[in-house]
Amino acid sequence: MKRRIRTVVLSAVVIAATALLAAIGAGAWFVLSHRDSQSTSAQLAEVEFSKLLARFPNQPPLVDMSRPEPLGAPVASPPAAPLRSFHTVVFDTRGGQRIVRITVPYWLARRYAGRDGEFKWLGQLTFLDDTEFDPEPIRLSLAQLERRGPGLVAHYQHPGRGRFISWVE
Repeated sequence: MKRRIRTVVLSAVVIAATALLAAIGAGAWFVLSHRDSQSTSAQLAEVEFSKLLARFPNQPPLVDMSRPEPLGAPVASPPAAPLRSFHTVVFDTRGGQRIVRITVPYWLARRYAGRDGEFKWLGQLTFLDDTEFDPEPIRLSLAQLERRGPGLVAHYQHPGRGRFISWVE
């Protein structure tokens, strides 16, 4: 009887360890497949940001970073389809120059919003990385994003340093 109990306990431990390793592997895969970071120059970062901003001609960002809160611009009609993905590109100048690209499913963005459904720091929009923009305050709710629909969320540049852009599709 003791041998049978020991076998059952050992089997449960092996199954739990296997499940834990699988979860860790899946988490690592997710981060690696949704985040890219590489060293770059300020000139190449400028080119990339120019191309990204060209995708949103005449569209102001939803968040005015001079007042870290949503603009009072007219709200578009609700999108025909739900928002699918949240994109962020950061030119981070702390300790060197690198560009960080993050794309995550919109449902994951919902997880990062606070219990009240609001983002309070730009760092909540970088999800999978630590950048110089993490402590920048904002006020942005998921409801505001969903009312506005796809488009530019935030575009911000520290004077003479890093740069940040985020949009939803």
